[in-house]
Amino acid sequence: MPRPFVFFLLVPFCGAVFGQAIEPGEWEFNTVTSSPLFPKGQSSVFRRCITREDAESPERWMARQNETGACKLTPVERSADAMKWSVACPKTNMRGTGVARRIAPGRIESEIALASEFQGYRIEMNTRASGRRLGPCKS
Repeated sequence: MPRPFVFFLLVPFCGAVFGQAIEPGEWEFNTVTSSPLFPKGQSSVFRRCITREDAESPERWMARQNETGACKLTPVERSADAMKWSVACPKTNMRGTGVARRIAPGRIESEIALASEFQGYRIEMNTRASGRRLGPCKS
């Protein structure tokens, strides 16, 4: 799976995951994706400004992504420091689940498990991400 697609999936999960548990500001995320499709794990680092609006309403943010994105994100369960969701990507025939947890002030971890079938073979992909708040947004 191309890196831009993985990046698209991680932005909502790591960015606007759960209400008041995540602080608005500039965040840095480190991700590792493993799959039989890759000879070794694919790593990436990216930054994102989490606005107050995104932090306060991840469901609204997910709804906006569903309008324009290749995948449909559906919240499943939400608590004060975690959120679970399901993912369905019709164009790539991928489905899965994700969970993000606040592990400390200014730190979150997430995990996404996706699966698909291609020519009779089951393909699985797992992505783990850790995020840390760097400070206020730069822009």
